[in-house]
Amino acid sequence: MLNPADVKIPLILLTLFGAAILTACSTPAGDAANGKRWYAMHNCSACHGQNADDGRALAIADLDMGFTRFEAILRKPSSPSMPAFSEEKLPRQDAADIYAWLKSLN
Repeated sequence: MLNPADVKIPLILLTLFGAAILTACSTPAGDAANGKRWYAMHNCSACHGQNADDGRALAIADLDMGFTRFEAILRKPSSPSMPAFSEEKLPRQDAADIYAWLKSLN
């Protein structure tokens, strides 16, 4: 028979591990107004257009992807013409703000 104390510790560890994963994978709360400003400051409009759908690069207004995928593309883009934005150059919160602004463009 299992001792309740033997079950409690793994359960606590599993709960903490699950919470850590959810925190790491969740989308930070973004501010669309700040996102519009960051979009302009990082010169995204040079390729994607002022409205994120009217440039020579892929239209990114009203993105059809989650934040994790969006951030992965920012960090390591597959297009040779898009610059990579490191965490130091574009912090995660700023990326979340840009993401919120892009999602608001529908």
